[in-house]
Amino acid sequence: MCANWAFDPPEKAVMKGGLEPPPLCGFEEWIDAEVAEKDGEWFNEMRDWNAKINAGIAARKKEEEQRKERIKEEKRRLAAKRKAEREVKLARARRAKAAMEENPDALRKGKWPRCTQ
Repeated sequence: MCANWAFDPPEKAVMKGGLEPPPLCGFEEWIDAEVAEKDGEWFNEMRDWNAKINAGIAARKKEEEQRKERIKEEKRRLAAKRKAEREVKLARARRAKAAMEENPDALRKGKWPRCTQ
């Protein structure tokens, strides 16, 4: 038993397999604060590996944001181009309509008659 803990579990703490496990202070001699050299190297490798993975994730995220920004810019550019083309077409249609109102015979100008007999 742990010196600073009275192990008298309440009724609700009783589990199917038995009582709840003893406190952590009962295992204090098992806890090893020192890390073996081999284990330290492994921890360092895992830390480096995690850093590399996180750097890759950050790079992919940055590339994805740049790609999305390029797509947005391309859409804006195409929308501006379509708007300019539409304005040109509308201006041409307005000019044609004004010409027709000014001279209704302009539609037949330069055309041959359909019936030549």
